[in-house]
Amino acid sequence: MASQHVNPLGALGKSGVSAPRLGYGCMSLSNNLYAGAPSEEDAIKLLRRAYELGVRLFNTSDLYGPYTNEQLLAAAFPASAYPDVVFATKWGAMFVPGAGIVNDNSRENCRKSCEGALSRLQRPALDLFTYRGPPSASAAGIADTMQECKLLLAEGKIRGVGLSEVSAEQVRQAAAVVPIAAVELEWSLFTRDAEDEIIPTCRELGISILAYSPLSRGLLTGTVRSAEQIQESDFRRKGFPRLDNLDKNLVLVDRVAAIAGRKGCTPGQLALAWVLSRGADVFPIPGTRSIANLEQNMGALAVALSAEECKELEEAVPADQVVGDRYAHMAATFHGAKGTAAHH
Repeated sequence: MASQHVNPLGALGKSGVSAPRLGYGCMSLSNNLYAGAPSEEDAIKLLRRAYELGVRLFNTSDLYGPYTNEQLLAAAFPASAYPDVVFATKWGAMFVPGAGIVNDNSRENCRKSCEGALSRLQRPALDLFTYRGPPSASAAGIADTMQECKLLLAEGKIRGVGLSEVSAEQVRQAAAVVPIAAVELEWSLFTRDAEDEIIPTCRELGISILAYSPLSRGLLTGTVRSAEQIQESDFRRKGFPRLDNLDKNLVLVDRVAAIAGRKGCTPGQLALAWVLSRGADVFPIPGTRSIANLEQNMGALAVALSAEECKELEEAVPADQVVGDRYAHMAATFHGAKGTAAHH
């Protein structure tokens, strides 16, 4: 039974916030990004089942919904009954009709976003308040943004400061102003670009890692065999180039499945166990809308991987053989921050 596997506790940097490391990413519970979001009643059932199974870290954003995802979490986990739930939320990026994702890292927006999230999540403080970059080229530098986070921390409105989709250089600039608890980034067997600079920088500075899309948006479960399985309005149909190259990528997925078969687990469990094995500072945050998939994901905690098995997996799935970017618009990720890294 998945609930019997211990979900190991981890610390979010030096913030004083800790949580069991296998968390849950809430993005697919809102309709503006993934198609087919569940009803509020079903979403609350799913979230509470995650809690029963040992999940305490729930990752959200004002971008999801927008705003309704945070409200959903407050409805699922009233503070009085669930004081041990840890909410990680993001700010800074917003959909603007006709303009796509627009970034506003101004100090004014930082404070306004914090106040908004506090009222939507109905908590006295935000456990992790993450700036979702990258800043636009014309914006103030990230150090300026962090001055406001430093004030919010001192005021007790937030407990930990996070960053997402920023460059290694920007992580350094931010950490020089305020302690950074965690960096949220994409990390999976299929996505290893953060290993070059960002992850070593985090480790040098004692910053934890929230690993989103640890199953590469479902590809590593082995259950997505054709793009047609995904609804037209789902962002993955147009914004996920790996889906356009599914045939080539399934060759790699099937190699993961073969190793999983020998281990007596599912491909998804093996892929999640690999992310968990990256270190005690790594918090994978897979999302799902299905209780069965959630229970299966929690089963990854029972999969122990030796160094040899990790090496075998990595050799079976060389990251450079994955075909297609992880997003259609890579400028909206930390790769887009490279050009602004030196900007102050």
